[in-house]
Formats: sequence, C-alpha cells, structure tokens
Amino acid sequence: MSQDINKIINELAEIDSASAKIMQQSLNEKAKYADYINQQKKQYDRELQMDVDSCVNEYKEQLNKENEIEIDKCQKECLKDIEKLNNLFASKGEALAEGIFNNIIKE
Repeated sequence: MSQDINKIINELAEIDSASAKIMQQSLNEKAKYADYINQQKKQYDRELQMDVDSCVNEYKEQLNKENEIEIDKCQKECLKDIEKLNNLFASKGEALAEGIFNNIIKE
C-alpha cells in the first residue's frame, strides 16, 4: 500500500512538473505574442502617420494652388480696374478737375 501511495505521489509530482512546464510555456508564448502585438501596433501607427501626413500635404498643395489662382484672379481684376480708372481719367480727367475747381471757387 505504501508503494501505491508513493507511486501516486510520484505521478502527481510528474503531473505538477508537467503543468508547471506548460504554464511556463504559455507565459513565454504570451510574452512573445504581446511583443508581436506591440510591433504590429507600432508599424500600424507609423503607416497611419505617413498616410495622414501625405493627405495633409496633398491638401496643403491643393489649397496653395487654389490660393495662387485666386490671387492671380484678384490681381487681374485690379489691373483691369486700374486700367478703367486710367482711361476714365485720360478721357474725362480734365473736365472732372475743372468741375472740382469750379465747385471750390464757388464756396
């Protein structure tokens, strides 16, 4: 009977040792998987940041082009208005100046 008890104790010790090895292996695998997940997360973050930076740069370029177009448009409109004023002054400037002078003298 004591042999049976010793045999049972030895088997339980082997089972305990095997379960300890399994637990250690699972802890090691868990640590490896956590490292893998962290690496994947960092890679995803880098790729996402690159995509966001690329989109932001494209948007900035688009806005700069639109701004240049609008500035050019405004400059052309201003030049047209200046040309109209110069033409008006050339054709009617003397008459306008004389009218202003006559109004000043009347007062």
